[in-house]
Amino acid sequence: MSRMSVAEAARRIGSAVDSMADELIEFLCEIVRIPTENPPGKNYPECAAAIGRKMADAGLSVDYIDVPNELLSTLAPHGEGLPRPSVLGKYVCSNDRPALHFTGHYDVVPAGEGWDVDPYAAIIRDGKIIGRGSSDQKSGIAAQIFAIKALQRAGLEMSGTIVSSATPDEETGGFAGIGYLVDQGIISRDNTDFCVITECLDVDRICLGHRGTMWLELETHGRQCHGCTPFEGVNPVEKMLDLLNAVRAEILPNLDTVSQYPIMPPSCRKSTFTVTMMQAGIKANMVPPTCRATIDWRLIPEQSVAEAKNSLIALCRKLEEKDPSFKCSVKEIMVVDPTLVPNDTDVVKAFHEAGGVILGKAPEFSVSPGSDDQKFVVQTAGLKQCIVYGPGPLAIAHQANEFQPIDALVNGTKVMALGAWKLLGRDK
Repeated sequence: MSRMSVAEAARRIGSAVDSMADELIEFLCEIVRIPTENPPGKNYPECAAAIGRKMADAGLSVDYIDVPNELLSTLAPHGEGLPRPSVLGKYVCSNDRPALHFTGHYDVVPAGEGWDVDPYAAIIRDGKIIGRGSSDQKSGIAAQIFAIKALQRAGLEMSGTIVSSATPDEETGGFAGIGYLVDQGIISRDNTDFCVITECLDVDRICLGHRGTMWLELETHGRQCHGCTPFEGVNPVEKMLDLLNAVRAEILPNLDTVSQYPIMPPSCRKSTFTVTMMQAGIKANMVPPTCRATIDWRLIPEQSVAEAKNSLIALCRKLEEKDPSFKCSVKEIMVVDPTLVPNDTDVVKAFHEAGGVILGKAPEFSVSPGSDDQKFVVQTAGLKQCIVYGPGPLAIAHQANEFQPIDALVNGTKVMALGAWKLLGRDK
């Protein structure tokens, strides 16, 4: 068998993707038009079915994996009991191994306000597809399917197996999505050699990990009384202010350390502690019994969940010792340690070279400012050969007028296909 150059493989792949560009764009528009808002998880079966049809059209064998009803309340507590299907497509090139697994999530955050167009119309304007989920991250799902189609159309001989999965619930932690696939052993070191998560981390970047996440609920406890005699009770709102002021004085100054890792954007290279929700009281003339605050605490790779949580609990104990009427509890909503993989693994090298050839410039390395499904593959499944690479622009994720540049969609598909050939090509 004669060896094929990377340039020739890139030429064939580029021609194949270009010939399917209209179909690629239309498919992305099709699934953007299905509003899979999470929470609670609307229209999941319809979107999963559309993705499954396209996988089958690409020559993949398709299976649907549903979270059992009895696990929905645990894995998707805000999902209102709605179904959580994942789609798994498999293209066996020759043998089972080596196996490359592309995976992306099809759920989206609620559209919100401020749109200039219908967020689910998938309007094409100025070289962009505009719509909720167009970037984050249905673009990655479309690209991974058409990358497999391009390899076939280009006539490139491949070894092993390519898997393409589309999962729900990444926007609420991913436990009923890729987390469930990992728990069931569908993604493991026993059956997977390489994994590429097609999240929207920019077409010209290879993401090696993400910051840690701590979603916490702080609750201060008081004693209810009439508002006209507040001295007869204990106001938990004031106690919450005491706690947050103590956080500002004793914890926030320790968050000024700048990470040595390429977290993007650079403004996220420090840990952040943000109060995102506050709830207390039911009536204007009543001192409430409790006050709750929800915290979003992001950790740089140099930090750990245990270290951060211990510092907060120690601060609560300090306030309790100082003020006998101060009572506070800390509840975990979701905690994820920072994730980071080496920059010299086979999958990193393959996509780094593929990006350089397709884009004309080698992709930069990055670390995501927020957590993503990489946590399950790396931390739970123990697969270090895992990167995040997708065509969507990170900067506009979750915003009104979210869009996907068409040129990035096409180029990202080419990079995925060439990266797969670098890993599995028989004639490379």
